[in-house]
Amino acid sequence: MSAEAGDAAAKPAAAEPADEAQRIGVKELAEFVHRRGDIHYRYEMSALAQEGIARQKAYQQQRDATYRREVPVAAEYAGLRVTGRIDGWDPARRQVEEVKTTRADPRVLHERIGAVHDAQLALYGAMLALGDEALQTLTLRLVYLHPDTPDAVAFAEERCRDELIGFFQATCGAYADWLAEVHGRIDLRNERLRRAAFPYGRFRMDQRRLAKHVYRGFRDGVDWLLEAPTGSGKTMACVFPALKAMGEGELDRVLFLTARTTGARAAEDAFEDAARGAALAVTVTAKERICFNPGTPCDPDLCEFAAGYFDRMPAARRELLGEAKADRPAIEAAARRHRVCPHALSLDAAEWADAVICDYSHVFDPVVALKRLQNAVFARVGLIVDEAHQLGDRVRDMLGMTLRRALVKAALAEDGVAAPLAKALRSVDRALADLARTTRPAEDPEAERPIPAPLPLQRAVDRFLTAFSETRAAPDAPSAVGDAHFEMLRFRRACDWAEEEGAFHFLAHGTGRAFCVELVCTVPGGHIQRTMEPFHGSVRLSGTLTPPHVFQRLHGFTAASPAMQSDGDGDAARLGVFVVPDISTYYRDRERTLPALAALIEGVCGASGGNYLVALPSFEYAALAAGACAAPSAFCQRPDMDLAEREAFIDALGEPAGRIAFVVLGGVFTESVDFDGRALHGIIVVGPGLPPRSLRRDLIAADSVAEGVANDGDELAYRQPAMTRVVQAVGRIARAPTERGVAVLVDPRFRQSAYSAFLPQRWPRQTVRACEAAGRVRAFWDAAL
Repeated sequence: MSAEAGDAAAKPAAAEPADEAQRIGVKELAEFVHRRGDIHYRYEMSALAQEGIARQKAYQQQRDATYRREVPVAAEYAGLRVTGRIDGWDPARRQVEEVKTTRADPRVLHERIGAVHDAQLALYGAMLALGDEALQTLTLRLVYLHPDTPDAVAFAEERCRDELIGFFQATCGAYADWLAEVHGRIDLRNERLRRAAFPYGRFRMDQRRLAKHVYRGFRDGVDWLLEAPTGSGKTMACVFPALKAMGEGELDRVLFLTARTTGARAAEDAFEDAARGAALAVTVTAKERICFNPGTPCDPDLCEFAAGYFDRMPAARRELLGEAKADRPAIEAAARRHRVCPHALSLDAAEWADAVICDYSHVFDPVVALKRLQNAVFARVGLIVDEAHQLGDRVRDMLGMTLRRALVKAALAEDGVAAPLAKALRSVDRALADLARTTRPAEDPEAERPIPAPLPLQRAVDRFLTAFSETRAAPDAPSAVGDAHFEMLRFRRACDWAEEEGAFHFLAHGTGRAFCVELVCTVPGGHIQRTMEPFHGSVRLSGTLTPPHVFQRLHGFTAASPAMQSDGDGDAARLGVFVVPDISTYYRDRERTLPALAALIEGVCGASGGNYLVALPSFEYAALAAGACAAPSAFCQRPDMDLAEREAFIDALGEPAGRIAFVVLGGVFTESVDFDGRALHGIIVVGPGLPPRSLRRDLIAADSVAEGVANDGDELAYRQPAMTRVVQAVGRIARAPTERGVAVLVDPRFRQSAYSAFLPQRWPRQTVRACEAAGRVRAFWDAAL
C-alpha cells in the first residue's frame, strides 16, 4: 500500500454521524466493556502523563519513514460515534500500534490489565479496516515503554478484517445496550422531576428568591456566590432548583461538594426529600473511612475485595443504581453482597448517577479529582459547593505537599526492604540531609525558611519512584515503604503542577530526623476558577461569605461576579449582637484586662438561664479565662480531647443548666458542631483570633498583592481567616427559626472597618460598654417573654 493510501485509511470513510449519535472515545469504550480482573494500586498509575508523552514522542521519531503517528480515526455503529487517535500506523507494513509508558514490569502489567490495552488496539484496527476494504489483515502491536530508559517490550498478533469488525460491533453493541438502559432511566427521571413539587409545601421567606436565581444560574451556566444564614434552608434552595433544571433538560447531573461528614448527611437528606425517588444521589466516602480492610493496599493478594473486582463490579453497579438511595450504608451492603471494594464501587456508580455527593477533593485535588463525572452522557454538570468559606484554604492544602525525612527514615529502618528500594531511599535521605545542612539558619535552626526549588531532591525522588515501580514487593511488603511512596509520589506531582501554576514556594523547617520540605500554595484562586469553568453553572454557598468581593477574588473570580445575600427569615430580633470595644484582647493587654473580661463573662452568662460558649484565640487564653471566672459550672476545651471526651463536652451543653464552656476559635466546637439551640443561649467571642505572624502567611499576603487578588495582602492572609472563624462561631446559635440567641464580640477591633466588613449585614449590631453588656443581654431575653 502506498503512503497516500495509508493516509486515506487513516481517515475512514464513515458516514457523517446522525445528530443523536453518542460520541465516545476508544479508550473509554474499551475500559467500560473489556476491563476484567483485579484492582491493583501498583499498576494503576505507574508513570506521569508528561513522562509518557515525552517518551512516546522519542519512540515515534525513531520509526520508519512510512510510520504515521497520532492518526485520527472515527467510525459509527449502533448509534455510537467512536473516535480516537492511533499512536502509530504504518501502512507499508499494515501495522497498527498502541503505545503505553510504564515503570512496571510490562509482562506483569499486560497480565493484569492488558485486556483493555488489547481491546483498544483491536478497536483501532477495526476502524482502519472499516475505512479501507483493501485491509484484509492487520498486525496489531502493543508496545510498553519505560519512561527513563530505551527499553521497549512489544506484544504483536495478526488479525483478519472480519474478526476485527466483529469485535468492534460486539463492543459497540454491549455499550449501546447499557446506554439504552441509562437513557431510559434518565427519561423517566426527567419526567418525574418536571412534575416534582417543593417537598415542604411552601418556601420559607427568602428561599423562593434564592431558588429562582439558582435555577436560572444552572440553566444559563452562571457561577453564583450565595450567603445565607444557617437554618434558612439554603441547602434545599440549591438542591431543589438543580433537580428541576435536570427535569427540564437544562442539566444532566449535579455535584454537591461538602467539607465535612455532617454536610454530606444534610445533602443526602435534601436530595432524598426533593427527588422522592426520581433521581439517585451517590455518596462518595473517603477511601480510608469506607475500606473493608483499612491500612491494606489495593492489592489482590492482600484484599479479597480488590481481587476480581472488575469481574463482579458490573452486577453490583447495576444493583446499586436501581436503589432509591446510595449512601454509605447502601454502598457497603451492596459491596459485601458482591464482594467488591466499596470505595471503587461508589466511584463506578457515581459515573452514572443523577447526583453525586462528595468531598471538595474529588473536584479540586489534581491527584484524586474524578474526571469521569463529566462525560458524554452527563456533559452538563452543575456544581454546588457547600461551606464555601473553607474553599480557599482547602484548595491551598490540596495543592501543597510536605516531604518528611522522618517517613524516609522509618522506611529505611524496616526489615525486608528490597536492595534497590533501600538504595533509592538512602538517596532521598541524603538529599534531605544536604538541604537541612545548607539551609539551616544559624540564629534559629528550627525556623521555617524559604528555599529554592530542590532539584537534587526531586531527582532522588524520581529514582525512588522508578525503583518502587520496578520492584515487585512481596505481599507483606513493609507498610512504611508504601507510606513513603505515597508521600513522594504526591510531592513529585505537586512539584510539576507548581511549575505550571505559579504562586508556590518551597519552605524548609526542622532539623535532623524532624526536617521537612514543604511546597506551599499561596494563591489558589486561579486553580479554583479553572477547575470550575467546565461546569454548567455553580453555587458556592455558606453562612460566612461577607464581604462577597473578598471571597470572589479568593476563589479566582472578579469582585463583580454574581453574588446573592439572604437574611433568611428576616427576623433580626432572634439574634442579638453586642460589640464590646472597651476590653482589649491584644496579647500585650490580656493579663491587665483579664479581671474585666471575667466579670463580663460572668455577668452576660448570668443574665439568662441557658448555656454559653466563650470562644478565644488559643488554648492558653481559654484556660486563663476559665480559671479567672468564679462560675462553678465553667469547663474548658483541651487540645488532646478524644472522640468520647468531645461527645461528653457537647452533651454537657445539651440541657439548660447555666454552664459556661470555654473553647478555641476555629476548633471543632465553633465550626463543626450543631448544638441544641434551646440549651445554648449565646456565645462570647473574645478577640478576632488573628493567626500569628508567619512566613507562609506573609507569603500569601505578598503574592495576593502581586497577583492582583488584593490591594491589602493582610486582608486575605490574616483578617479573612480570623473573621471567618468569628462568624462561624456565632453561627452555632439561633440556628432554627424558633431559636434565639446572643453574641457578644469583645475587642475594639470589631468596630474597625477592616474587621467589621466581615460581619454579615443581617446582624443587628449594637455597641455597648462592658459594664452595660449584662443588662442589654437581660433586656434581650426579657423581650422574648
